[in-house]
Amino acid sequence: MAYFPGKQIHSIDAKGRIIVPVKYRKELGESFVVAWMGECLNLYPVKEWENLMYKLDEQLPADESGIIEYFSYYSEQVDMDSQGRAMLPQDLRMKAGIEKDIISVGDVGKIHVYAKDAWEKKFGDRTMQETRAGAASRGVRV
Repeated sequence: MAYFPGKQIHSIDAKGRIIVPVKYRKELGESFVVAWMGECLNLYPVKEWENLMYKLDEQLPADESGIIEYFSYYSEQVDMDSQGRAMLPQDLRMKAGIEKDIISVGDVGKIHVYAKDAWEKKFGDRTMQETRAGAASRGVRV
């Protein structure tokens, strides 16, 4: 499983493209999945996304197959060009409230892409002490 450390503050260009940070390109791959996840878009290496969908398929009861369909509806596989740019589908950008300024934040297995104001609303007042306390409450010391 890939880990994408760090962040990048940047903008969407006039054509709706993101410049994928250089440090993420190799692990993300030339083709990757963009998925709307409520407050942001997530960028997944194709294999990570496939594994997530297979895991859901194995664990969900047959009568809940609509969950996978929902995730499929709000995801799209995209290609990165030779300059590291990739189109973020307009419908997914709109769902995540992404217009221009964005913050890309690395995670385990994915990269989160937030509209800058959505990131600031979610994490703007959060302190490191609060973050560490949250991890500690789950048995993880950082």
